[in-house]
Amino acid sequence: MEAIIDGVWQILYSNNPKIQAFAVSKDSKVIWQTSNWDPSKQIGDLLAAVDSAASSVTLNKVTYDRVSSNVTSYVSSNGKGQGHLLMARVEKGVWLIAWATPESVPELAAVDLQKTAIDLTGQL
Repeated sequence: MEAIIDGVWQILYSNNPKIQAFAVSKDSKVIWQTSNWDPSKQIGDLLAAVDSAASSVTLNKVTYDRVSSNVTSYVSSNGKGQGHLLMARVEKGVWLIAWATPESVPELAAVDLQKTAIDLTGQL
């Protein structure tokens, strides 16, 4: 499973290098993450933000305001130039979480993340 996730991460990053951090959660636990961040302690808050369509979410002391959300995605941005937090549902109980640089367009980065979610469907 780790090789599968690492493979899709490599493809995602090569297609959009502005997405610089990535994690996968399954059943409310982070099962894989890039070495440059750790969303595991706040995974419950992140998933709750999707469920409630929260107007903002905080990760690692940075608050991101919701740009758009639905039952399969959550797109948020930090208004002070600290990037974008993106989430995409792979399947029930499995989510991708990513961080994109401030100069990226969050909606476009979210499309790339959603494509990755589709690629992982049925593999975890």
